[in-house]
Amino acid sequence: MTGRLSLKWSLPLMLATLSLMVGVFSLMEIVDKREGQVTSQAIGDGLSYANHMARMAEQGWSTNTSLVLGDMAQVATDPRVQVVLILDETGRILAAQRYAWRGRLVNTVIPSFDDVWRVAVSSARLPQYRTSANRGRLEVMHPFDLPAKPGEVRSTRRGVAFVDFDLHDAYAEARYDILINLMPDMLAGLMALIYLGWILHRQVTGPVGRLARAVDALRQGDLNTRVAAKGPREIAELGSSFNAMAEAMQHARAALAASENRLAITLHSIGDGLIATDAEGRITMINPVAETLTGWTTAAAQGHPIGEVFVIEDSRIGESPRTSVDQVLKQGATAGPAGHVVLLARDGSRHPLAESAAPIRDANGNVQGMVLVFRDETEQYALRRALADSEQHFRTLANSGLALIWTSRPDNKCDWFNEPWLRFTGHTMAQEVGDGWMDAVHGDDRVQCAQVRGEAFGRREPYTLQYRLRHADGEYRWIVELGSPRFDSEGDFLGYDGHCMDITETKQAESAIQHLAFHDALTDLPNRALLLERLGQALSASRRSERLGAIMFVDLDQFKHINDLYGHAKGDAVLKEVAERLRYYLRQGDTVARLGGDEFVVLIPELSADAGAAMRLAISVAEKIRIALEVPIHIDGQDYRTTSSIGVTLFPKEHEGVEDLMREADIAMYQAKESGRNLTVCFERGMQEMVAERYNLEHALREALQQEAFVLFMQSQVDADGKVIGAEALVRWHHPERGMVMPSTFIPVAEETGLIVALGEWVLRECCQLIARLDALGHGMRIAVNVSPRQFRQVNFVTRVKDILAATGADPTRLTLEITENLLVEHASEAVARMTELTTLGIRFSIDDFGTGYSSLGYLKRLPLYEIKIDKGFVQDVPQDDSDAALVETILAMADHMGFEVVAEGVENAAQLAFLKDRGCNRFQGYHFHRPQPVAAWLDQWL
Repeated sequence: MTGRLSLKWSLPLMLATLSLMVGVFSLMEIVDKREGQVTSQAIGDGLSYANHMARMAEQGWSTNTSLVLGDMAQVATDPRVQVVLILDETGRILAAQRYAWRGRLVNTVIPSFDDVWRVAVSSARLPQYRTSANRGRLEVMHPFDLPAKPGEVRSTRRGVAFVDFDLHDAYAEARYDILINLMPDMLAGLMALIYLGWILHRQVTGPVGRLARAVDALRQGDLNTRVAAKGPREIAELGSSFNAMAEAMQHARAALAASENRLAITLHSIGDGLIATDAEGRITMINPVAETLTGWTTAAAQGHPIGEVFVIEDSRIGESPRTSVDQVLKQGATAGPAGHVVLLARDGSRHPLAESAAPIRDANGNVQGMVLVFRDETEQYALRRALADSEQHFRTLANSGLALIWTSRPDNKCDWFNEPWLRFTGHTMAQEVGDGWMDAVHGDDRVQCAQVRGEAFGRREPYTLQYRLRHADGEYRWIVELGSPRFDSEGDFLGYDGHCMDITETKQAESAIQHLAFHDALTDLPNRALLLERLGQALSASRRSERLGAIMFVDLDQFKHINDLYGHAKGDAVLKEVAERLRYYLRQGDTVARLGGDEFVVLIPELSADAGAAMRLAISVAEKIRIALEVPIHIDGQDYRTTSSIGVTLFPKEHEGVEDLMREADIAMYQAKESGRNLTVCFERGMQEMVAERYNLEHALREALQQEAFVLFMQSQVDADGKVIGAEALVRWHHPERGMVMPSTFIPVAEETGLIVALGEWVLRECCQLIARLDALGHGMRIAVNVSPRQFRQVNFVTRVKDILAATGADPTRLTLEITENLLVEHASEAVARMTELTTLGIRFSIDDFGTGYSSLGYLKRLPLYEIKIDKGFVQDVPQDDSDAALVETILAMADHMGFEVVAEGVENAAQLAFLKDRGCNRFQGYHFHRPQPVAAWLDQWL
C-alpha cells in the first residue's frame, strides 16, 4: 500500500528508536545515581567539617584561637565550600574565612541566612543539614557550647559552626565524566544497529517481499504459484506453508464437485424433514422424513405451493400462524422457530414441530428459493412439560430456605439466583446474571474470587470460597460459598450450583481471636509472634530488593520505679502512652511491637540501599523516639518521667536470621544501658564478644561465690592527726586465670544478676568477724561496709543483719553501713523503717558518694543518718577547681549545721588535705594515708 513505510526501513528504525530510548533512560539513571553519590559525599564531609569546627571552637576558642582559624582556613580550601562561619549565641560572626566578616551579624553579610534554623539547631543540640530543592546547595550547622564567662560555673550559651557547599560544579564534572566514559559504548551500539539492519534486510524483508508477491498471484486465481522455501527457518516454514496452502486449494476445488453430490445424499438421510422451493415458493425437493410427516410423496408434492403441502397451525389458538414464506422469499431473511406449531398431515394426523427456514442465494446474493427444515417434537414436548414441572419444584425448594443459591452455565456465567440471594443483595435478576453479581463483591476479594472459581471450573471440581458480599443495607457481609459441578446423564458438563451462607458473626469471632493471638492485650501493639513473622517477611523482601532495614530494641529506663511508687495501674497507663508515641513517629509500613513488660521493638523495612544512609536514617528515627519518650507523660494531673535505651541493628546480614537480629538489637540496647541509659547505640560485631565475655564472667562469679574465692581488703580512715580511727571494707576477686579482678568489673554484673545479695552477705559476715576479733585484741574500731541497693531492698535484710551479728558476736556500734543517695530517695519510706530498726541496735548509717545522686535536704533531715562521705570526684580537683571547691565547702557547712560526721574520700595529696582541714573536715580516706590492703596485712599492724 502506498504511503506506508516498508518493512525494510521500519524494522531498523524501530530498533534504532528502541535502543536510543534505552540508552537515554540508562544515561539518566547513571547521572541521577552519580549525583546522589556526590550529594551523599558532600553531606558526610559537611557534617565532618561542621563537627570538627564546632569541637575546635568549643575546646580551643578561648585558649588557641589561631588554631581554630587555621582549621577553618583548611576547610575553606575545599572547592565545594562557599562559606565557613563560627557564630555566637546571637548570630554574630566570631570567625569566618573572610576577615572582613568577623564581628558582624551573619544576616548583614549573608542576607539569605536562616537565623530561625540557627536557633532551632542550637536548641536541639544536634547537628543538622539541608539541601536546596535542586540539590545544588548544601548547608550544615553544628551547635557547640561557648566558653563560660568570668564568674560562670558553666556556660549556658551555645554557638554554631556553619558550612555552606555549592555542588553545581561537582554535578557538572560528574556528568562530563559519565558522557566521556559512555562514548565508546555509544559508537559500538551504532555500528551494531547498522549491521543488524543489513542482516534484517537480507534475512527478513527480502524473503517476505517475495512471499507477498506470490500471495497476490494466488489471490488472482493462479493456483500453480509456488515460492522457494529459503531463508531463516521461520520464513522457510512460511514459504512451505504457502506452497502447501496453494496445493490444498487445488485439491479443494476438485473435492467441491464431489461434495455436492454427497450433500444431496446426506439431505435424504438426515433425521429432520426438509423441503426446498424455488423463488416462487413451489416445491422442488422433499426428503423421506418430510414425506412421512406431511403424507405427501416427492412426486405428488413437486410443483405445488409449499402452503398446500406444509400446513401448520398455532396449537394455542387453533389458527394458522404467520407464514415464513414471505419473510424468506421476499425479504431474504432467515425465519426461526415460531413456537407452539402443529403440522396437519395429509391423513389428518397432528405433529408438534420445531421448524426454521432460510433463503437459497446464487453467487450474486439473489434469492433463488428457500429451504425449510423441521422435526417432530412430540417426545420433546412431553419432556419439556416434565422439565418445567421439575424446575418449578426446584425453585420452590431453593427459595424456601436461608441459603443463597445460584447456578451457572459451562462458561462460568451465572444464569439464575434464588429469591434469598436477591433479597440479600437488593438487586434484580437482570442485574445479577452473567458477571453482574461480581459488582457486589468487595473490591479486595474480586481477584481471589474470580481466580478460585475459574480454576475450579477449569478442573470441574467442587470448591469452597470465602468473600465479602454487599448487603442491601450497604454493609459487607462475609459469605462462605460451596460450588459443585453439574453433569447430565451422559456426563456432559452443564455448569455449577452454588450454595452460600452468611458467616459474618463467625468471621468476626475468628478475627477477634486471631487479633488477640498476635497482639498485646494492654497496648494493642503486635506481640512477639506477629513481630517475628513480619521481621521474617521484611528480611526476605530486603534480600530481594537489596534495600536495608532496621530493627530497634526500646527499653524504658527505671520503669520498675513507676510500678513500685505509683502502682501497676499507673504503670499500665504509662505503657499505653509510650505505645501511642511510638506509633506516631513511625511510617505506615513500619511495625512497633511490645514484647512484654517495658520492652518494645520497632521494625523499619527498606530504609536505603546504602548502608551508611540506612544507618543514619535508623539513628534519626531512634533519636526522635528517644527524645519523644523524654517528655513527661501527664496522667490524671500528674507527670511521670521515663527515658529509654535503644539498640539498633541493620538487616539483612549474611547468614543471619530473625533470632540473630533480635539478639543483636537486644545486645545494643543493653550496651546503651551500661553506657548510662537514655542513649541510642548501634550494634557492632565486638558487642557479641562483650556479651560472651559477660556471660563467662557471670558464670565464673557464681563459681567464685560457691568456692568463696573473694578476698577482703581494708582501707583505713584517719582523723586530722593521721590516726587510724576506722576502715572501709573493700572486696577483691582473685581469679585463677584472670588474676585480680577489680570491683568495677564484677560488681555491676553481680548487681544485675542478683549475686550481689550473696556477695554482700559474705562481706558483711567477714567484717563482723573482723570487728569481733579487733575487740578481742583490744583494738576496737569502726568498720564501714557498703550495702548494695538490691541487698538493702531484700525483705529479710534486717533479719539477716541481726542473724550475722548474733552468729559472729560483733558489736553493732562498731558497724557502719554505707548506702547510696538514690536508694534513699527512690524508697524513702521503706529505707526509714529499716534504718530506724537497725539504728536501735547501735548500727550507724553513712551516705556513700554524697553529691553524685539525688541530693536533697528533705530526705537528709528525715533519715537516721550518722555520716556522709564526700565523693572523691569532688575532692580530686580541689583546691584548683573553683566549682568543686565551692561544692565541698557547701557540703561541709551543711553537714556541720545538721550534725553529721564527714569523711572525705580520695585524698591523695597534701594540698587537698590542707584545704579540707581548713574547711572543718576531720576524717579522711585515700592514698595520701593508706592504700587498700588485704585484711591479713591490715591486721598485722594491730597484732
